[in-house]
Amino acid sequence: MNSSIFKIFSSLIAIAISFGYAGIIFLMILESCAVPISSEIVLGTAGFLSGEGKFNFYLIIIAATAGTLIGSSLLYLIGAKGGRLFLEKYGKYLLISKKDIDRAHKWFLKYGSVAVLIGIMLPVIKTYIGFPPGTTLMSYKKFALFIIIGSAIYNTIVVELGLKLGQNINLIMPYFHKLGLAAVIAVFILFAVYVYIHVKRAFD
Repeated sequence: MNSSIFKIFSSLIAIAISFGYAGIIFLMILESCAVPISSEIVLGTAGFLSGEGKFNFYLIIIAATAGTLIGSSLLYLIGAKGGRLFLEKYGKYLLISKKDIDRAHKWFLKYGSVAVLIGIMLPVIKTYIGFPPGTTLMSYKKFALFIIIGSAIYNTIVVELGLKLGQNINLIMPYFHKLGLAAVIAVFILFAVYVYIHVKRAFD
């Protein structure tokens, strides 16, 4: 089952990226709604391709930030409408676990509205950070501003890393040939573990 899920999400990323900026927006919406899509893989790949002229660096960031805002806003809306019980009951089918919801909520209560700005740049937390502000009815304008600023910073860093990788691929290739298989296996394992953890948490 976990292998099948990994294949599904890997294929989804590849297909969506082939649709260009609309695909990036779509994937970032999913990732910001707690669906186990790795934004690092999405944006790193897009940044790499920007070095080959297939994407514009700045449009990637704009598309990714727009997708993050839309996805986070959907969770905000669910939270504002009292949707916690709904998420706890049906969220497992989107791989949203109660533990992850609780973690994001505690993070928000501990650090207040600043948690949105910081949380949107942190793995795991960023995928659920839209929900707690909605439950506490935080000002949406303030919420959206923090999401835009934080995600723009984070997206820029990841896309830049992907771009630098592409620009220095000739320097890296000799090492990649030696470690290539190990690197591919490592990425596969990390992504598989990422998906597995979400599946396990959601259906526990």
